[in-house]
This record gives sequence, structure tokens and C-alpha cells, in this order.
Amino acid sequence: MALKLRPKKLEEFVGQEKLLGTNGILRKVIISKTITNCIFYGPSGVGKTTLGKIISNELDWNFETLNATTAGVSDLKEVLEKAKSNLQFYGKKTILFLDEIHRFNKLQQDSLLSATENGIIVLIGATTENPYYNLNNALLSRVLIFEFKALSDKNISEILDRAVKLSELQNIPKEIVEMIIEIANGDCRIALNYLELYKNCKGIETEEVIQMFSERRTSFHKKEDKYEIISAMIKSIRGSDPSSAVYWLGRLLVGGEDPRYVARRLMISAAEDIGLANPEALTIATSGLTSSAVIGMPEIRIILAEIAIYLAISTKSASSYNAINSVCNDIENKELQEVPENIKPNSKKYLYPHAYPNNFVIQKYMNKKIEYYVPGDNRNEKLIKEKLEKLWEIKK
Repeated sequence: MALKLRPKKLEEFVGQEKLLGTNGILRKVIISKTITNCIFYGPSGVGKTTLGKIISNELDWNFETLNATTAGVSDLKEVLEKAKSNLQFYGKKTILFLDEIHRFNKLQQDSLLSATENGIIVLIGATTENPYYNLNNALLSRVLIFEFKALSDKNISEILDRAVKLSELQNIPKEIVEMIIEIANGDCRIALNYLELYKNCKGIETEEVIQMFSERRTSFHKKEDKYEIISAMIKSIRGSDPSSAVYWLGRLLVGGEDPRYVARRLMISAAEDIGLANPEALTIATSGLTSSAVIGMPEIRIILAEIAIYLAISTKSASSYNAINSVCNDIENKELQEVPENIKPNSKKYLYPHAYPNNFVIQKYMNKKIEYYVPGDNRNEKLIKEKLEKLWEIKK
């Protein structure tokens, strides 16, 4: 059903109003036929592949598709040769839709560079992973990134209404429709699959179907999105409440969230909320990201739970977070400082700290000294404060 009902025109596409609405930038690019290399980034089942095909139809270009989980460099070369021939002999451009582009390694990503630069293909990469974490800088500099959002309940309802009419289904109980919308959680493919399942449940009582569907609900409540739950987890960690932190972690994992995304959020929390009060926290959180790359559910839940609890019970400090925020604010709003003469490259005025007792010597590192780093009120940073005061003779 999902394949059968796939939109073929831009007017049939549902969702992504900010990108494809009347004033949406992506809509304007498509209509003006100025589409360039880009990345469609967002959750599954929101129409990334469908839109790629619609674009090729609108522009009357060839459409080639590869999946990075199975394709290799040889597959890519074959597509590029074909695209080159079509352009040379027929003057027809080719869109290469590369699904799961984040699965390509550095060598494979680099093999795309020349083809995207010289116009042999127009690359549309699709990924559920943040491209800024998973794609090479060289490739990122050559593409535009468009972020797709999970479909709203209203969007899913509209898609279901259309599917019901085309499938000639009648008298679907309201409870079934509401349950499908909740199970879908913004994924139209899941919604249509469950509608098709309902269609095939002839002779089964409605109550039995509802019971069957109930077992497939995720732990996300329909009125809560994952960002609310992530926020709850981080704030529980910040508030030193380990039980709440691990509960919200469980809600994320059982709800189907990618463990790698959760691990990255835990890393950020370790630096932002714990910082120098317990520097080991960031190392432990980083190990969670490493683990999540090789271990999936259900076992990864144990590792992430240990990390979330550890972060929650750790002493807290926002000194590093506050320091960099203050620096960035001054850089954006105040006059920039020049590098002092004594620490410029090859300066003869530079004093080499290792040539002095305790590997330290007082000299100028900023023309106008500003104390951006203010040690927190915790055992570890009290020691740091004492050390700095002793070195810089602040008390004296």
C-alpha cells in the first residue's frame, strides 16, 4: 500500500510545510529547476525518497538510486559512467539518490566529490543521521542540507484518509485510526502498513485488532515527542536524580530512538553539566558512543543506563560551559583582541615555560586579561583554583 500510494507530483506530497509550502525554499528551488547537490536529513517515513523521485519527474531528469549499505565504489562508478553518457549524448542530467549516505566511508564519500563538482550528477543523499557528525567536511561543503521533520498527526491523518478512499475501505472504527496514528509516530510508511494490516484482518473482531495494535505501541505518548523526553532525561541528570534519568532513558530506547543519538546527548551533558567537577564523566560518556557504534538494542541499554546514572550522581559544574559562552558572546559583540607580541610565531620575546621552575613563568597571553574561566564550588575545582592562584601569584 505504501508503494502503491506513493505521490508522483509535488502537489500530492504531504508534510514538510516549511520546506515545500507556498513559500518553502525547497519548493522554490524545484519549481525554478535550480536543484543542486543536497542532503535530505530526517527520520524514516517522511518522504525523502519519494521527494527525490518527484524532483526527477518535475525536471524530466534520469533518476538513479543506490543504497549505501549495499553499494560499493564499483556500483557508483557504473552509475557515474551511465550519467556521463546520458549527459554527453542526450543532454539529459541525472539525479543520483543515495539512501543511507552516512553508511559510506571516507573513501566512498570522496569518490563522489569530482562527480558532484563537474555536474555529471546531481546528488541527493538521504540520511536519518545528523550529517554534520557523519559526513566528510569536503562533501558537506558541496551540498545544501534540508532537514525533514517527523510528520504531524494531521499529516498522517490526511495520508490515511487518501489511502482509505483509494483502497475503498469503509467504516473504519475511529479507535483504529487513532491507534494507527499513534503507532506511526510521524512515519507514514508505518501508518500505511498498519492500515493494510487492518484491511487484511477480515473476520477478526475490532476488539482483537485493537488488542493486537496495542502491543505495538511505542513508549512515546502521542502528545509527547522525543525532544521532550530527551529534555526530561538531561534535566534529571542535571538535577542529580538517577532514577528519573534512567526512566527517561528507557522511554527513549523502548520508543525506538537511535542509541547513538542518546549517547551523543549524554556526552554533551557530561561536558555541560559536570565538566571539570569530574572530568572522567566525559570519558565515560564517550565510551558510550563508541559502544553504541558496535552494540545495538537490547544490550546497549545496559551501558547507556550505567552512564546516565553515573552522570546523575556526579558532582555538577557549568564552569566550562559558562566560560565558552562568555567568550563567544564577547567575540560576537566586542572588539577582537590582537595576539600579544610575545606569543606570536617566532617571537624572540616568548618565554618558554618548560625552561623555568615548575614549568611556569608569568607572561602575557591576552592583551586585556579577562577571567572567563571561574572555577566551580566543588572539591576538584577548588584544587584547580588554589593551583592557579599559586601560579599567578593572585593572592600576592
